[in-house]
Amino acid sequence: MPRIPAITGTVFDENNQVVPDCTIKLFDNDGKPFMHTVTNALGNYSFNNLNSGNYSITCVKNNIILTVAENVYLQEGDLNTHNFNVVLNSSINLCTIAGIISKSNDTNSIIEGATVRLLDSIIRKTIATTLSANNGEYVFYDIVAGNYIIVATKQGYETSSDIVINAKNNSILNINIKLNINQSDKLGTISGIISHKNKFIANAFVGLYKIDENDKEILIATTKTNSIGAYMFGKVESGNSK
Repeated sequence: MPRIPAITGTVFDENNQVVPDCTIKLFDNDGKPFMHTVTNALGNYSFNNLNSGNYSITCVKNNIILTVAENVYLQEGDLNTHNFNVVLNSSINLCTIAGIISKSNDTNSIIEGATVRLLDSIIRKTIATTLSANNGEYVFYDIVAGNYIIVATKQGYETSSDIVINAKNNSILNINIKLNINQSDKLGTISGIISHKNKFIANAFVGLYKIDENDKEILIATTKTNSIGAYMFGKVESGNSK
């Protein structure tokens, strides 16, 4: 009776040491996941009771780089030995910080194009800067473990409060940030110059009146002209004024 095809092998690192707890994944001829297993304490794995045909196989672990899928062809009765030599991913122990920028009064209203800065928590030096994407998402990756501050800004919004974080090795931190609309950006200014017969009038009293819904004039601000007859009112709400 012919033997049923099988694949066995061992995973080795760059120093030719065996690597346990690696996930070995087998794909069928169409590239669809077919079966997976995990290497034992000796770095060994096996797939048994396979059908003959074409397969591809990969190896991965949290601290190694995913191997390129390699083709394996099994004929009836084959016992294929397929070893892996894997490479340590030196950046895998670094941190990732990500999140969503949205309006404070509406969690579903994301903010695109916000500037997000990652600062050193002691000297407030900017370590990295990024922009939120069209889905409001931002991300910092390959960050060395340590204490940081995150700040988000965008025109039309108030700068976010400092968010202090402690990033640990091989961690992924999800930090969502809400921004308040800057109400002062909705306010306008009214300015002008007072003169008489082409001469500027300095120190003249100027009153700003708001016209209410009953067409009544209400004095809301006063000022005086400067030496060249100029005046200005700041932070004026929209509406009818005179």
